[in-house]
Amino acid sequence: MFFSKKTGLTKKNDGFGRVYLFRVTLDDGSIIHKVGMTNSDRATDRMFEVLRSFFHSYRYSPKCELRKDKKVLVPRLVEKHLHGLLDDLKYTFSKKFDGSTEFFQDLDEESFIEYLNDFSYNELLKTTQMKECDLVAIRKALDAEKPKKPESEDKLPF
Repeated sequence: MFFSKKTGLTKKNDGFGRVYLFRVTLDDGSIIHKVGMTNSDRATDRMFEVLRSFFHSYRYSPKCELRKDKKVLVPRLVEKHLHGLLDDLKYTFSKKFDGSTEFFQDLDEESFIEYLNDFSYNELLKTTQMKECDLVAIRKALDAEKPKKPESEDKLPF
């Protein structure tokens, strides 16, 4: 047997997931982008799921490139925030398929990738309503981002 099933694996539930940007070139040469999220450790798995579903609807597979893949806390909320920013650029397909509602046209790819690279959860706190557990997780992440102050040497140990 050339593969074996791993046992005892449990799905992680640490609040982290991935936000991704796919660049898709359609058969007419037009370029659109898909912005989405996955709880998988690999955005490429999601890319192939979307391409498979696209193929079932359109009977061809467009060229697709993974342009950005970022690990984030509460990925569903980050995705919702990003979709809100891109709402005016929404691209609609004539046929539905898995993930078809998360495509955008005329996206400035470089600026978007830069925004993702510098993404701060403070932006999420300003624009999104969330559950208390997600809020706590984000606040912890923000605290971890802050540079730690060096402890004073004349501080008493008690």
